[in-house]
Amino acid sequence: MAGSRGKSGDGVADVALLQRVAAGDRNAFSELYRRLQRPLFGYLMKLVREREMVEDVLNETMMEVWRQAARFEGRASVNTWVFSIAHHRAVSRLRKKRETALDEEQAAAIEDDAPTPDQNAMSGDMSRLIGALMEQLSFEHREILHLAYYQEFSVQEIADALDLPANTVKTRMFYARQRLKALLEKSGVEGMVA
Repeated sequence: MAGSRGKSGDGVADVALLQRVAAGDRNAFSELYRRLQRPLFGYLMKLVREREMVEDVLNETMMEVWRQAARFEGRASVNTWVFSIAHHRAVSRLRKKRETALDEEQAAAIEDDAPTPDQNAMSGDMSRLIGALMEQLSFEHREILHLAYYQEFSVQEIADALDLPANTVKTRMFYARQRLKALLEKSGVEGMVA
């Protein structure tokens, strides 16, 4: 994957690739899919947290890219445009899932085998600890931090992908970082998040 930011490459090359996709070039689509599959999968896994649903949303996203490539207007980067599609698909799936929520008995039968923050802290693996603590954040805060820190999106790129004002992104990021800092301190780690 080109670039150190976890993105699919430079903007001009991505736009040219998407234009080829719009013209029905299956090889261009395969290349775009190859470039975006890993970062999209990681992003969706952090949001949805169910592998099967992530795979479905990823496939739906890329099929939408195939169908809508000719409608790309270039107001944002190709990467931001695709992540925006993925975001909307994931939110839609989560809403549908919430509407068909499990009853109390089924929910009680599900075991939570995720490691606790204390277990992660004792293992000394700060990255895993932060990942576990991020799971305790709200969907909106987790999404903002994932795009900022794992995908290294700028505030404007996050705003474009999520269709939010930049100031809303900044506010959510501020509160998400404050909440993560409090969770880290509660786990015995101080000074990690500014």
